[in-house]
Amino acid sequence: MGSTISYQPASPDHEHYRTMARKSAMMRHECSQQSQVAYLSGNGARAKELSLKSKEHGLEMDRYNNMARDIVFRVNNSSRPSNELDLHGLKVREALDITRERLNRFIKNKEPNLIIIVGRGKNSLNGVAKIKPAVIELVTQFRIKATPNKPNQGCVYIEPLPGNEGYDFSWIDGFFKGFLQKLSALFFGSSK
Repeated sequence: MGSTISYQPASPDHEHYRTMARKSAMMRHECSQQSQVAYLSGNGARAKELSLKSKEHGLEMDRYNNMARDIVFRVNNSSRPSNELDLHGLKVREALDITRERLNRFIKNKEPNLIIIVGRGKNSLNGVAKIKPAVIELVTQFRIKATPNKPNQGCVYIEPLPGNEGYDFSWIDGFFKGFLQKLSALFFGSSK
């Protein structure tokens, strides 16, 4: 198992994209406000134009944030074992999207365990963890067991619920085929 403790900022590139996303968010907000002013002053055409610009800035913001997310995720997880997921440096929504996708794969592949590295919140505003409680809440939507603070305080240990290994119903076809043959022989005589 790799280190579940260390966290290094992903790269200067990801900060560049986060900065660009913040600028786009500010432009989106400004255009939205100007659109409302134009609408209230009776200039519907200008309001529509500004509203469309606001939406463009919103899409641009999402694109920059996605670029930053991809860099952070790749840097943090490229050298980790396949049963570890490091969410450091991600926004809560980004972390939840990635976690949801990873948990679905965990269940589908019937993996024995998964360690989700959520951090302790040291880099969050006022040192209050945001990702950890959100991930723990997300995990409750799945039929899996989540143990916070295992193997350390900044992690959530995921494992299947006892008895939730899934059921193999492949025997049903054979059972019914045999049952139907016996029933047919009983009512219509042996076909052998």
